Amino acid sequence: MLGAIISDVIGSTFEWHNVKSVDFQLFSNQSRFTDDTVMTIAIADAILNKERHKNFIIDSIESKKTYAYKLREYGKKYPDAGYGQMFNEWLSSQELTPYKSFGNGSAMRVSPIGFAFDSLEDVLKEAKRSAVVTHNHREGIKGAEAVASAVFLARTGSNKKQIKDFIEKKFRYNLSQRLDDMI
Repeated sequence: MLGAIISDVIGSTFEWHNVKSVDFQLFSNQSRFTDDTVMTIAIADAILNKERHKNFIIDSIESKKTYAYKLREYGKKYPDAGYGQMFNEWLSSQELTPYKSFGNGSAMRVSPIGFAFDSLEDVLKEAKRSAVVTHNHREGIKGAEAVASAVFLARTGSNKKQIKDFIEKKFRYNLSQRLDDMI
């Protein structure tokens, strides 16, 4: 989770000004946390407070509600963190219905799930539950599952090749593409 937050702060100055180089300044006066940090903390808070919700893992509906409430709570506490238009609309809506997003927000906030659960099956289940409250498009769910499972596999001793092989096979992502070849 710390890695996700530090990376978010480092990347904040490049969010709309992409660079294809590993030679850049890590922190500047413009570095700040973004919506991705806020939502990562919201997911962690939902997990850490799951004891209040006895059926958190067993009950899919309760689990999803907890994620949605925490995302909304933190989103309203930090309204200027840089949310996208659809997420802002979701924050101000009376309903907690998802909006079919296939963006990367669900993947950006999911790292605490890879640390909190003790089996890959539970990690995948909870990653999906945390995603579908906003990102209920298959690609939004898949991104969250891929990131959470990579965190879990790294935490439990898998090496880079094992993680890469798992992600490529399970989610059909091409992880061999070079940075320079990306648009």
